[in-house]
Amino acid sequence: MADRERVIAYRVAAHQFDRTVAEPSALRVFDLGVQDSERSALPALAARLESPDLAGCHLTWSVRGAPHWHRPDALPKLAAALWPLGDADAVTRMNRPPVTAGLAVFREVVAALKAVVDRPMTKGEASARLTPLVPPEVTGWCRGCRATHVQDPVFRIAVLPAGLRFDPAEKTVTFVPIPDRRIPTANEGFADLVADYLRLHGPAGPSEVAGYFGAPVREVKAGWPDGLVEVAPKAWLPADRVDAFENPPEPDVARLLPPLDPYLNARDRDLLVPDKAHQKEVWRILGRPGAIMVDGEVLGIWRAKTTGGRLDVTLSPFAPLDTARFVDEARRLAAARGLDSARIS
Repeated sequence: MADRERVIAYRVAAHQFDRTVAEPSALRVFDLGVQDSERSALPALAARLESPDLAGCHLTWSVRGAPHWHRPDALPKLAAALWPLGDADAVTRMNRPPVTAGLAVFREVVAALKAVVDRPMTKGEASARLTPLVPPEVTGWCRGCRATHVQDPVFRIAVLPAGLRFDPAEKTVTFVPIPDRRIPTANEGFADLVADYLRLHGPAGPSEVAGYFGAPVREVKAGWPDGLVEVAPKAWLPADRVDAFENPPEPDVARLLPPLDPYLNARDRDLLVPDKAHQKEVWRILGRPGAIMVDGEVLGIWRAKTTGGRLDVTLSPFAPLDTARFVDEARRLAAARGLDSARIS
């Protein structure tokens, strides 16, 4: 098996696309969280589970300040693991406001947010109460709101360490304090997160990990875990995954992956989709499509629209493709969206 084929086969197995896992919490993707920026979480679970379900999971802004679903007991530990690794990291994750003491400023924002959100509260109310309490360097004029408030990237990465999750039943972003919330005193557990990334998206190196977490490469290298095995030049895996990498099962899956599916969130896009033109199609910034995946290879994109109670899925493969394998996958997507049926074209 060629090097790239081995990596792809390993990742397909690591992502558990075989639908043999029964409980969502047992999926490895929850080690990092399942992103839900565009209602992508349930379809991502549908690609891995017979019965996708987010009941009991908690939604909050976490990795890169994006909304992710997590195991409910994971939030305090995750808050410590995602705490900035140093001043430069804090400034980078806050989208580079004009501050030098990044950690001190970030801690000030987190402490103020924790203090003001002492009950379920909408984002608008929390922002209005928070803004007067933080350094002006992390605030700015918002033309959309026609008001000065805490800059959105700063607000987003402060939510988790302030001990807040979302109420998913509310249409407006509404925060709910988690029990026994405590602000981390320092980063603790980042090395474990790196290992989790490598188990799912490896083999990889510090630059891919830094890109995933939105942290400076230098800080990631400084926090690089011990006990990794370099299975290829500048590409590592945890020791407990080396055997799985050396002998991965042959992939045999066909899936319609939603935009932002965890499989597509690996940062080595040149490996996942070697063709640059195809990369631009798969990872469009505006109007993101889903990806047609066969045996780990991304072979095209798909889009869908709702017609009554039916999901109409349009496949745009990069080369001729047998669409019959995707009829059932389209039905699963429809069910994940609460629709009765699906049609492929």
